[in-house]
Amino acid sequence: MGGNIRNTDRGWLYRIWHNYVVRNVVLAVSLLVIVMFLANMLLNIFTRHNKHVEVPDFSEMTLEEVRAVSQDGGLRIEVNDSLYVASLEPGIVLDQKPAAGTDVKPGRRIYVTVNASQQKMIDVPYVAGYSLRQAKNMLETAGLEIERLVYVDDIATNNVLEQRVGNDIVEAEGTVRARMGSGVVLTVGCAPGTAPVLVPRVVGLSLREAKSRLWDAGLNVGTVSQDREIDRSRMRYAKVYAQQPERIDSAALGTPVAISISADSLVIADGLARSEQYVVERLREMAVRDSILRAQRMLEDSLRREGFVIDENSGWGPRQVEEDAILRSLQDYGGTISSDDGSEFFE
Repeated sequence: MGGNIRNTDRGWLYRIWHNYVVRNVVLAVSLLVIVMFLANMLLNIFTRHNKHVEVPDFSEMTLEEVRAVSQDGGLRIEVNDSLYVASLEPGIVLDQKPAAGTDVKPGRRIYVTVNASQQKMIDVPYVAGYSLRQAKNMLETAGLEIERLVYVDDIATNNVLEQRVGNDIVEAEGTVRARMGSGVVLTVGCAPGTAPVLVPRVVGLSLREAKSRLWDAGLNVGTVSQDREIDRSRMRYAKVYAQQPERIDSAALGTPVAISISADSLVIADGLARSEQYVVERLREMAVRDSILRAQRMLEDSLRREGFVIDENSGWGPRQVEEDAILRSLQDYGGTISSDDGSEFFE
């Protein structure tokens, strides 16, 4: 009886296995499982699943140093751009993508921007005929700056009359090339009798921002002094901590403004405090002076109403009142006034 059961079971399994449809389904599922298992293994191998490398900070490293550091993580370095920053050493990294601290897979490409050894040459835009502010914006957009403002007599104040790069005059039809970041000398008009301008505050600004603000006001950048601790690597953090003339002082157009820069935050903060204190003291002096002038004008108006004659050279005095009194006295006594030749006073 037991043999019959075994034969029955074997017959049932045999019939299932030899069923064409069932066998193909079983084989297909088995093959799918095997393929998925192999694919997962291959993906883990090629994509390095669960393996990450933190991107180092390559800023201010040379390309040689960057490649040496990146070998440990199996990263690949590619230069995708170059810029020129005069305050930094040539060849160092200025920017990177992905950023430092990003987790990436080993073998990932890291794109870096390096500092070029020199600026590229560009065409100088023609700015003659524009206002000073428009010309400055056009030059800055092109990657240039103003070297010096030269003011000459002209009916239109702050109208650009001519521009030079070195010894070359930039013409409307010609082409003059210069290195990016270099300066252009602008000859600017100044109408006779043009009032002085107020010196803007540049304390607390970067050197580039300070220059731009002074040029906007029609002033030149004078001597630029920098602290000894500033080197190329710290130049980007430097800011103005002193200026001469000071903020709100009056200056003629084209006056050079000397500035001092530092990368020390304490020095910069102290410079800002001193600049604000100077402004407060100057405003107080101006308020006192204006009060005195207003009081003087009120007194002069009052004296004039009372018959006093105000002499601009010797101040005011009761001259007119005394002359009127003398004339009335002579009329009362019937006398006359003699002529200017020194003849008799009374007749």
